Amino acid sequence: MKQKNECSFEKKLNAYIAGELSEMEHNKVRMHISSCHLCQNEIRTLQQVDNFLFQYTEKEVPAGLNEKILNSVPKTSTNPFMRKVISFSIAASVLISFMAGIMLSSGLYADSSDSNITIGEDSLFSYYEGDYDV
Repeated sequence: MKQKNECSFEKKLNAYIAGELSEMEHNKVRMHISSCHLCQNEIRTLQQVDNFLFQYTEKEVPAGLNEKILNSVPKTSTNPFMRKVISFSIAASVLISFMAGIMLSSGLYADSSDSNITIGEDSLFSYYEGDYDV
């Protein structure tokens, strides 16, 4: 179902501007454009884009520019030993962080009489410890 701001000729407008339509199709689209405000606006927009692109010119890339760019990028180590050391270091850091988290959380929630941490009766921790009556 077409919306009010769509036209069935819209798909032919690029070919119309580029001169790619047969003479009969070209005349048909030209006649349609004379009475369709949507297509008139679209034609104006497409012509502006075409004019802008027509003014664009490619410039020759100076010789040696690619090599300069590639040489300016720092080279990464391809040494397999260094890759293993880096991978091991990352894995060890994750494992140490995980263990430290477990130790810290165990210390915070330890059932110790000398702890001054108070947990309310309505907390989820109290429910699982059996201090909360259901």
